[in-house]
Amino acid sequence: MNEIIILSAEYLFAVVVLLILIAWWMVAKKDRIRIASMIILAGIIAFILSRIASKLYYDPRPFVVEHVKPLIPHAPDNGFPSDHALLTGTLTAVTFFFNKKIASVMVILTIIVGVARVLAKVHSPLDIGSGWIFGIIGAVASYYLISWYFDKKIKTSKSTS
Repeated sequence: MNEIIILSAEYLFAVVVLLILIAWWMVAKKDRIRIASMIILAGIIAFILSRIASKLYYDPRPFVVEHVKPLIPHAPDNGFPSDHALLTGTLTAVTFFFNKKIASVMVILTIIVGVARVLAKVHSPLDIGSGWIFGIIGAVASYYLISWYFDKKIKTSKSTS
């Protein structure tokens, strides 16, 4: 069982990354720049939110508090928020805007990654949940900002022609 937890906690996020690339490749070629822009902006927004939050709140990692050895070697630093949850949450939320079927699979994988990191004693549920929340905020904000930008660009090009 520990091997499954370790595998899920450390490496399953890569499948989430692969799935967003597959979903991106499946969209119409004309939409790829828009979606790639959304992915990048969502990541930037989520990352900035997480860095600000980590400066405002310190949550010691469970293995430090419980005086146990984690299943995954990790520095005893601030666990808030989880970078793995931030990444998987952001990518899953972005994918939801353009491919709900793949995003549904990604939701399951994102949950498994988060639960595995809690079971591995490297994060608390608060660390995981906050990573997901910041990722969702980044995705939603980027969706609206990118939509506004591209819609404005289309209107500008129509009015000049």
